[in-house]
Amino acid sequence: PDILNLKASPTRLASAVVLEAKLARGRGAVATVLVQQGTLRVGDPFIVGQIFGKVRAMYNDRGEHIGEAGPATPVEVLGMQGVPQAGEAFQVVADITKAQQVSHQRQMIARQQTLAQTTKRGIEALGEKEVKELLVILKADVQGSVEVLKSTLTKLSTDAVKVRVIRSGVGASTESVVVLAWARQ
Repeated sequence: PDILNLKASPTRLASAVVLEAKLARGRGAVATVLVQQGTLRVGDPFIVGQIFGKVRAMYNDRGEHIGEAGPATPVEVLGMQGVPQAGEAFQVVADITKAQQVSHQRQMIARQQTLAQTTKRGIEALGEKEVKELLVILKADVQGSVEVLKSTLTKLSTDAVKVRVIRSGVGASTESVVVLAWARQ
């Protein structure tokens, strides 16, 4: 039988997938990523979802500081401008300016989609009967916890009261989140 010699290229720009992300005190946003292609090095500019950054430091599974990570290597990465979602693609780009441009473009698209959904919900609500809604803003320290809490809270909805998570994320509550909660009352 033929055996395929499948190997990831260690020479191309690195790409990875986010396994877990959190906000760590004193370290900032920290993501555990699994390198899939290429070699990830300290100093590489990257884009992950709507977030960009430059690899400030990397740590292996034993917590040791490393300078580069090849394919099939899980590493903890520091240097992100925010906390990414688990499962998002992590892509190294040629320069930090390109990463910023892509990040801003993705943020703009996300804002437009959110605005469109909010408008659609408002129009749909015109013909509905009165159903009480409990609006929830959910913050936790690890992305996995947020997802579990979000799904559990949504399952608590009944015919009389609907539980709706309007914002969820990782990290501390910011002033903008409090203003959002106040505005939605």
